[in-house]
Amino acid sequence: MTSLERVIAALQRRVPDRVPYFECVIDERVMQALLPGCTYWEFNEWIEMDNVGFNRSSWRRDNVEIIDEKRGLFRDKWGVIRAFGPESTPAPVEGPIKHPDDLKRYQPPDPNAPDVIEGIPELVARYKGKKAISVICRDAFFNPAFLRGTTQFLIDMIERPKFVHELIEVTLSYDIPAMQRMIKAGVDVVVLGDDYADKNSTLMSPRHFKEFILPGLKRCVDAAHEAGAYVIKHTDGNIMGIIDMIIETGIDGLNPLEPVAGMDIGLLKEKYGDRVCLVGNIDCGYLLCQAPVEEVRRVTRETIQKAKPGGGFILSSSNSIHSSVRPANFMAMIETWRQYRDYNGE
Repeated sequence: MTSLERVIAALQRRVPDRVPYFECVIDERVMQALLPGCTYWEFNEWIEMDNVGFNRSSWRRDNVEIIDEKRGLFRDKWGVIRAFGPESTPAPVEGPIKHPDDLKRYQPPDPNAPDVIEGIPELVARYKGKKAISVICRDAFFNPAFLRGTTQFLIDMIERPKFVHELIEVTLSYDIPAMQRMIKAGVDVVVLGDDYADKNSTLMSPRHFKEFILPGLKRCVDAAHEAGAYVIKHTDGNIMGIIDMIIETGIDGLNPLEPVAGMDIGLLKEKYGDRVCLVGNIDCGYLLCQAPVEEVRRVTRETIQKAKPGGGFILSSSNSIHSSVRPANFMAMIETWRQYRDYNGE
């Protein structure tokens, strides 16, 4: 199989020739430590990754409005003030919707702007039909939360429900058509990257998730499928309180299945393996940053052995290969995956 074929097989919960490996972001420093002087493309092929993307979050750094260079602050195209840090995703600091009335005057970005699909033609020219071309998009939580401020947005769900619905509609007026343009330009897999939980529980109650976030998520999933792409829903944390609702939207894959948040791969495989492809589960915290190499090998082997049978599994980190990941631990994961990934005619 090609990388694209095995990713599709896994997302369709079929048995490919081998367990695919999928990653949205691998830190440049990790790549250079392992393959000095390489480009992202060269590193991607060297480790035999089955997807290819922009190797960054959905935020660009080269077309932003710097407002405080010393502090690394800039204003993104949504009007959100963010701070550059060591990782690929700059942290939101302040949103422009400080009062509900501000929404009446707010204009979201243009989904038809050239930058929406910038870079995709290069991915398509290099890898279309070979690797799964993936992009990170948004659904119904992150963009409205960042426009308002996450804490205030969660409070608004209780105090201003009508306003929350209106704010989500504004953000989806960009997110859905922009995503569909990316798919029509050649993207195979959309990763909806909004996080709904921390390691303990969801950030909002299941009731509020169902009322406010779920309808928008469902619309994004349907829109991606209608445009011709597969959908992996990414959300960190313990999502057991809402996992059934998420799967019922029709997503093809669920990621990253954070083990330190109680997302047990064996239990997930048993309960949900016939409904959704499981993507992830290798801890990018302690395991890939601090654990002995032999522990990385053991955990990776055990994860593959639990989730691999019957197909419907894609190996990935529990978030990304970020700057604190030890190169030796990352390679231990990759080498163990290579050793145990084949299905051998299953």
